[in-house]
Parts: sequence; structure tokens; C-alpha cells
Amino acid sequence: PESREMAEIYGYTVIDPLSVMLTHLSETIKKHVYELLDREETIRLVENLKKAAPQLVEETVPALISYGLLERILRSLLKEGVPIKNLGTIVEAAADAMNTTRDTDLITEAVRAALTRTITRRFCEHGQLRVVTLDAEVEKQIVASLTKNDQGVYLAMGADMMQQIVSQLGESVKKFAELGQTPIILTSPVIRVYLSRMLSQFYPNLYVLSFNEITTDIQIQALGNITMQQQKKETVEKT
Repeated sequence: PESREMAEIYGYTVIDPLSVMLTHLSETIKKHVYELLDREETIRLVENLKKAAPQLVEETVPALISYGLLERILRSLLKEGVPIKNLGTIVEAAADAMNTTRDTDLITEAVRAALTRTITRRFCEHGQLRVVTLDAEVEKQIVASLTKNDQGVYLAMGADMMQQIVSQLGESVKKFAELGQTPIILTSPVIRVYLSRMLSQFYPNLYVLSFNEITTDIQIQALGNITMQQQKKETVEKT
């Protein structure tokens, strides 16, 4: 405490111990809040929604959307940093999506598309979104690597391609760190969820958004672009 004034004179940001503890605790809760959402809490959320939108709940939960499915959708949103305050929109979008699919991933993606304004507010600063983009050829190869089995769809990506994406992304993540911003990669909606799962193994603090989750009035600034140029160069050298 006796050094506080001198530290401030030298340009340091001085934070008291309690604020540091509260900040770390808050960030830890945000990161793991999806683990705290259980079936009982999901039912409680639906009961609260029933007070504001009784007709919507009567028609959808649990008549169309089971509590188990809704819990999985909400946990998925929270895990990727998407607020669930607008539960009415989430339930309505999920119900609409179930007219065409029973795949939880696809239903959740439809919900995310309905939460465009929420996601934009969550990740954009001052009308601007800094992101890493994917080259068209990279997107094409990722789409080609989508494979379906009894457990669902997953990325069956080759080791070389995965290494290229991960290593190039690492350079871009450093730029975000220098700016003090959360790293974001922007993709097409077709591959968003699958790419997000793969990259979370390497960059747990990275967020993957799709183009249809951002409002059109936002200015997008690319801090990096993932390409396949290195692989092409190696192929040329070998030939």
C-alpha cells in the first residue's frame, strides 16, 4: 500500500487484492457456468419463462422440446460464451428447427442464428469485430472432411491440414493477445460447430462464429487468414 502512489506515478495500474480475486472468480465462473446448468435449473428457467410467455411454453416444453434437449442446447450456448437470457427466442427457434431436424447440433446452430443480435453485442466492440478468416480452399477442404457415423458428424481431418490450421492460428492468437482481445475465427455456418470443437482442444479461449451470427452493420477486420499456401509450396518443391 505504501508504494501505491509511486507505482501510479510510474504508470502502473494498481489493483487491490480483493478486486483481483473477484475478477479471477468471475472469469472462472463464466468459463465453467455451463457445468453448473443441470436439469433442475433448466426446469426453473422454463417455469420463469412460463410467467412471461405461457402459450409458448405450453406449445413447446416439454410437449415438443424435452427438458433434456433444452438443457443440452443451453449448455452448448453457455460453453461457447453465448448468453441465454433471451430464453423465449431460444425455445421458439429450437421448436422451429425441429420441423426439419432432430440433430442437436443443427438445432443449436439454428438457435444461434436466431440470437444474432445477442451474439453481436457479446463479441463486437464499438461496431467492429476483429477476426481470423479462412481461405476459400481451406473451407472447402474442411467441408470435404466432414464425416458422419452413429454418434453424429465430426471432422475427419488429416494431420497435415490440422497442423497447418493450428500453427497459423497460433500466430493470429498472438495478435489478439497484444490487443488484449478475445481471439475469434469467422467461418461459414456449415462447419462452425465442428471446427469449434476441434480447435477448442488447442485454443480453449478461442471463439468460432459464423457469418450469419453477426449483424450486417458490423465492420469486420481480419487480423489473419488461414491458407493452404504452405502445403502447396511443399508439393511444388517435391515435384
